[in-house]
Amino acid sequence: MASYSLCVATSGGGTRSRAVHSEEYLTWHRTSVAGRRAVYGVGGADGPPVVFLHGWALGSHAYKRAIRRLTTRGCRAFAPALPSFGGTANLPPTSMNLDGYADWVASFMSEVGIVEPALVIGHSLGGGVAIKLARNRPELVRYLVLLNPIGGVNARRPWDWAIGFGREFWPVSEAWELMQAMRGDLVMNFLRNPLGLAGAGLLAQRADLRADLAELKSSGVPVLALTSDRDRIIPRSAFEAVCDTVGADRRVVSGGHAWLLVDPDSFGEVLASTIDVQVAEHEASRVADRRSEVERLLEGTHLSKREVKALVESAAPLWLLSESAAALASDLVLCRPTLQKGEIRALARHIESSTLVRVTIAARDRRGLLADSAAVLTASGLSISNASAATWPRQHLALHSFIVGGGFQFDDAAWDALGERLRTMVATGTAPSPILRALRPVEATVQGIGDRSMVKVVAPDEPGLLATICRYFQVHDINIETLQARTRDGIARLNFLVIGSVDAEGLEALLEQPPAGAMAAGAAVPSTG
Repeated sequence: MASYSLCVATSGGGTRSRAVHSEEYLTWHRTSVAGRRAVYGVGGADGPPVVFLHGWALGSHAYKRAIRRLTTRGCRAFAPALPSFGGTANLPPTSMNLDGYADWVASFMSEVGIVEPALVIGHSLGGGVAIKLARNRPELVRYLVLLNPIGGVNARRPWDWAIGFGREFWPVSEAWELMQAMRGDLVMNFLRNPLGLAGAGLLAQRADLRADLAELKSSGVPVLALTSDRDRIIPRSAFEAVCDTVGADRRVVSGGHAWLLVDPDSFGEVLASTIDVQVAEHEASRVADRRSEVERLLEGTHLSKREVKALVESAAPLWLLSESAAALASDLVLCRPTLQKGEIRALARHIESSTLVRVTIAARDRRGLLADSAAVLTASGLSISNASAATWPRQHLALHSFIVGGGFQFDDAAWDALGERLRTMVATGTAPSPILRALRPVEATVQGIGDRSMVKVVAPDEPGLLATICRYFQVHDINIETLQARTRDGIARLNFLVIGSVDAEGLEALLEQPPAGAMAAGAAVPSTG
């Protein structure tokens, strides 16, 4: 005999949902550092923190294309405009030195909530600031990347710097790209704060950081240093002095001093392996911490330690990072005692300070269950904005969570009706066929080796999108292990860990031009099996 339960929790017992978005572009903000105005850009997912420190006379805007190469690989990038640049206030006169800049960056990291060691990347003057930060506060730096850094010598005359800067705009083929990247920051900095620029320029010209680099070498902070084969501002001898003193790995790329502004793709490629390692290590650490936190939260519940361990340790990392530990723990409570065949448990909780509702469903897993769950919610007038799902094959268990709009207006009778539809779905193995409008643009990518792969879909958010994709997987005998779906600004980003062969072009074609009514091959296919 099938059974179900659906209850609605008030905000007092609800969970606060915090969406995680893979936002590739920087957004610009203002804050206060040491009581003075600071401007910064931030972008990316909840990956390892990256602090990007720009070069002289510029700011974070000039580097936005290069920084995007970091955020698309899974980093959370913070790009402050250093004091005297980009609208950030000057340092106090007594702190107008590279140590003062380093102290400012440490305070900035604290102000924006960076609570773990960061990958710190510094270009030119920013490289000198990064060296001081790593030397003075090594606990804040996980990995240091120096791009054409100052600090190797202090003997260049001022006009040598000026001549070198002018020669950066040759060849003409690169000058346009360089001017396009620099013009906003460069012009505004000269108009807004010429004296601040002059003071910072003198610091860069006179910087001799070889003693700091020698001390940094003993701290154990790993260092990667890059220069370019046509850098007319930092001589190769000065770069080599930096590398030799600190013991850095070194690479030479093609281009001038500002090569990463002209060729951000090259910047992304040369740092790809470094970034990927940082992302992987960060995720592994987050997963371990999340498992421990969920286990702690479930202490004292009706779940035994053995049951908790079995569920948490075998849970997919993608699911463990999909929601807060409190939300995951409250979902797992639905999984015990063991669900019987035909049984479904559901819980709806109002999300604090919003009109959204979090609906969690636990049932014995079967092919098509996620598609059916999403279809029932959509057919009931609920719009799915976020979703996560996990399965435990050995326990034949599925756990689905949806953040939905429209449920805030439901009364008890409406919730009871939804519960009855879910019960019928489990008992009969059928659900409404998803109906979806044609979507454009749609991007589907498949990453993986063999039958197990990560499928990523980016598309305009429309009712029926999730159910349609899940039904496509069902029809093509593709098993969904884990789902993480998020919507922001009308764009849905869905990540599926699946078993089976996925045709990305076929999936794109289906979403861009769905058959009338639903899926051509899926509308009449039963969900059992």
